[in-house]
Amino acid sequence: MEKMKSDKPAGCCPASCLKYVLCLYNFVFLLSGCVVCGLGLWTILEKWVFVQLMASVTYEATTWLLVCTGCLSVLTALLGYTAIAYESRCLLAWYTILLVIIFMFESVIGLLSYVYQEQIDTDLQDSLRDTFINTYSLDMENTQAVDNIQTKYSCCGSSGFSDWTGSPWHLQHPGMAVPDSCCKTVSPGCGVRDHPSNIAYTGCIHRYGINIIKYV
Repeated sequence: MEKMKSDKPAGCCPASCLKYVLCLYNFVFLLSGCVVCGLGLWTILEKWVFVQLMASVTYEATTWLLVCTGCLSVLTALLGYTAIAYESRCLLAWYTILLVIIFMFESVIGLLSYVYQEQIDTDLQDSLRDTFINTYSLDMENTQAVDNIQTKYSCCGSSGFSDWTGSPWHLQHPGMAVPDSCCKTVSPGCGVRDHPSNIAYTGCIHRYGINIIKYV
């Protein structure tokens, strides 16, 4: 009997193997959480100007949901390592529950991104003029966002430079043709002339839409 026991092939304990597998999965999950959180923070810091001008709050909500999901993923991964280290069934139960919640959040984010990617052009056509032109000079955050977009992408207005004619901003500045950010070389008062050598004639809606689609 002793000989038979000694001849039994040596192998890792099933519980130990399960620990190693769970640690490996948790490591991948931790990295993915860091990537998701980083993507959300990058969007807020670098691309918020595009999201801000969208009339629908869905785009803002999706961005913040992305950040929250990433942070929750990182915390859940750390909880998983703690549960493995202390072999706590209670912590493992919470770890499993949080995994289910995170996968639900990620499903919602994916669904929203897919659905609204098809509606971006419609939303831009319907609402961009209102947020782009009609709030300029009335809302400081939108004003700065519009100036940044027009300067960065060498465009003017929503559909074209003529959008500024009759706008609330134009009524406040009747001597100006377009905002200074429409100028090819931006300088104070340069928007007084609407000659093609001085300002961009192309509207921002197309370039704006392309960047929103890339973000989504």
